[in-house]
Amino acid sequence: MNNSTSDYFITLSNKLSEENKVVVIAQKIRETNLKLNENITVLKWPTKKPTTWKGFRFLYKTVRHYKPVMMISMFSFVNLFLIVGWFLRVKIRVAWIRTLSSQYSQKRYKVYRKSLIYSLSTDIITNSIATKNDVVNFFRIPERKITVLPNSVKDYSQSLQDITNNTENLLYVGRLHPSKGVDVLLHSFSQLLERFPKLQLVIIGHGNILNQLVKLAESLGVSNHVVFLGEKDKESVLKAYKMSYCTIIPSYAEAFGFTVIEAMSVGTCVIGANNTGIKEIIIPNETGLLFETGDYNDLAKKIESILLNKSYRNHLAKSGFERFLEFYENNYAVKRDFDFFVNRQKSLR
Repeated sequence: MNNSTSDYFITLSNKLSEENKVVVIAQKIRETNLKLNENITVLKWPTKKPTTWKGFRFLYKTVRHYKPVMMISMFSFVNLFLIVGWFLRVKIRVAWIRTLSSQYSQKRYKVYRKSLIYSLSTDIITNSIATKNDVVNFFRIPERKITVLPNSVKDYSQSLQDITNNTENLLYVGRLHPSKGVDVLLHSFSQLLERFPKLQLVIIGHGNILNQLVKLAESLGVSNHVVFLGEKDKESVLKAYKMSYCTIIPSYAEAFGFTVIEAMSVGTCVIGANNTGIKEIIIPNETGLLFETGDYNDLAKKIESILLNKSYRNHLAKSGFERFLEFYENNYAVKRDFDFFVNRQKSLR
């Protein structure tokens, strides 16, 4: 897909293909801004759902044919990849976990089943310490199996230099889901409007609580200052980050906090909830601000502090961008992750 996640994995695949034969299996194949190297084989998954007997047979035959030394899987493909890889004795079987267990059904048999499947891996990669702890505590996976490799995005700052931030524009980007804390943001925003009547809150994203949030905005009397834009393409989202005076991530829990580094990548200021993956990225009062999770009064105070002090806001934005370049920029992350996989291969020799 044409998004930051695909940008990263296409770049990593290209890097791996410099020294290895790489086969990419995708459920959907779309045009993107980046191209895979010609020597990479791309196969389309044969079914809409990854967990079918037809999918199992397809993967089994594919692995038998290519005889890989390593299999890497993500999201809904993890189950079949680990089962087939274990059955065919693939030496390195990697599950790349990018989501907290709280985002899944908590039925006991599903947790037990997932724990058994994860146990078939030789390595698990998580995108944050929070995700690592979740895998250890929730699925009882040994800590020695887990390596933390944080998410990354491209440096978009150069392509957006002609866009200036709007001092009256606050931004939220993400799913409209109860776990994302958008209701907390709306309550904070209603307090801020009393002192800053020209403020506007832009909300980009879609989800099953859209109507609830629209009604909440109406009940708080802020509808005329809140704009729900729905889902937008990557270019539009990047421009929205750059235009915003501040991007706010009010989630109750995040495996990593992709929005944090995307906002940092264009040089805007970020305020996030003080929990899980978010607080691993933001150094409070240095590279952004953290507020107490779920506390809309504290969030309002944090936003007010940068509205009253533009130089402070600009300092946070600049420092956040510098932290992004050091730890979360694509070129750095691809080299880091390439070295990890090469070293794992060498360990087998």
